[in-house]
Amino acid sequence: MLGGAAAVVGAAAVSACAPLSPLLPQGPVNPPRRTERRRVVVIGTGFGGSVTALRLAQSGVDVTLIERGRRWASGDRSTFPTMFAPDRRVSWLSERNSATERLFPTLPGAAWQPYTGLLERINGQGMDAVCAAGVGGGSLPYHGMSLQPRGDIFDSVMPAELDYTEFDSRWYPLVRNALGATPIPDDVLASARYSSSRQFIEAVRNAGLPEAHGVPMPIDWEVVRQELRGEIAPSITIGDVIYGVNGPGKKSLDTNYLPAAEATGRVELLALHRVDRVRRDDQGHWAVSMERIATNGAVLELVELVADALFFCAGSPNTTKLLVRSAALGDIGDLPEDVGDYWSTNGDLLTSQILSHPTGINQGGPASIASLDWDNPAGPVSVLYAPLPLKQEFNFMQVIGIFIPDGHGRFSYDSATDQARLRFPASAHGAALAEARRRVAKVGAAAGAVASIDMTATDPVTYHALGGAVIGKVCDGYGRVLGQRGLYVNDGALIPGSTGCVNPSLTIAALAERNIDHVVRNDLGSVF
Repeated sequence: MLGGAAAVVGAAAVSACAPLSPLLPQGPVNPPRRTERRRVVVIGTGFGGSVTALRLAQSGVDVTLIERGRRWASGDRSTFPTMFAPDRRVSWLSERNSATERLFPTLPGAAWQPYTGLLERINGQGMDAVCAAGVGGGSLPYHGMSLQPRGDIFDSVMPAELDYTEFDSRWYPLVRNALGATPIPDDVLASARYSSSRQFIEAVRNAGLPEAHGVPMPIDWEVVRQELRGEIAPSITIGDVIYGVNGPGKKSLDTNYLPAAEATGRVELLALHRVDRVRRDDQGHWAVSMERIATNGAVLELVELVADALFFCAGSPNTTKLLVRSAALGDIGDLPEDVGDYWSTNGDLLTSQILSHPTGINQGGPASIASLDWDNPAGPVSVLYAPLPLKQEFNFMQVIGIFIPDGHGRFSYDSATDQARLRFPASAHGAALAEARRRVAKVGAAAGAVASIDMTATDPVTYHALGGAVIGKVCDGYGRVLGQRGLYVNDGALIPGSTGCVNPSLTIAALAERNIDHVVRNDLGSVF
């Protein structure tokens, strides 16, 4: 979850064939072409792709890992833009922070030169989706709340093929350990910089909701202590983390899974390669067509990789868009008819509570405190606090709810634009959203709110997109696309719209670990 206005659990490696604007640099008129053979191609370097590449490589498989975005120098002091000084590094090949493209509609539009920036906003009917670009995918800008759902809630939203007991005993602990995710320490929470987090805890208590507490975070808390002591420049402790942390301390995928994968010597990571089309060739192999691009979007080369096995790990929106378009164009024959369906928002609700008293500036981050109101007869809702890097006092507290959506939207092919387009009906949120709003408003009132801004109502957008190629409809219980030998999905597209009132990154990674473990044991040496 991105505090302030955005969240990303699910990474994307493709723009799903979106044509470049005429204003974007076009590169050579006739860029060079090449075709090469590979054993396995993985599209995307987010949670699904990073897990998949690492475990395949550790099993002795040579992997080509494709990422549309660039490598970012995580841990450096000026790598990422800051929340209130966005620049072209924010946005994926956009010419300006325009009304339809801007990630933060409250900020003024600004023209800039197109750049392979961190986030892409995909416009839909009734709902937009924001997804990440860059080596490490959504782990670069996300806060990192690594929450595990409770078993009964997991079972109510996840496909029947998934056994919660197995996840609880094996896959969730494996991922938490790999990410180094631990709750905020008491001494950090007690510091002056985190006074707004303590105010939120008190408001939750006064509202009669379950006690708010710290949740596992992929943060090096000793680095946070160094910031608090003034030994290093602050970034995490002033809440300026939504586009990435300018300094050490954030355990994004490019600090754990990905370097471990590359250290095997079996992973070829191709950054700035944008997948344009996927098809099955006459020999039954998977042909992946892509553009090698410059950071300004210019196409430098056209590349086709032909592989025995292909793993879609581009994040729910872009995995779905590619599959929907492949089906419509006949590039992949006989794809299941439910491709594009069972898509939803994971129940995102973003609100800003304006209080009658100070909440502090440079509110200590990242978002690490939650009340898990899961036994309420009206339905489970999680209520989270998202600190902000405010430079002056606004009496401002951002409170986020996560609920279970009532229904789903669908990506369908639009021949006029040659794109897969999202349609998300209002009924897909319905009563569950209304109840989440009531729960969040209760916390706001207990905090002394004099006004509330419902950002989900004013700007319908999700940063936790899920579904589109779900287990039991499009894929089997381990991500194999039905009827398509050697074709796999291993990301949030497998999950039908909700991970059970928690941020989805931990569940996506745990599911990817489970799936690739099974595939390695059963398909390696026979399918690929």
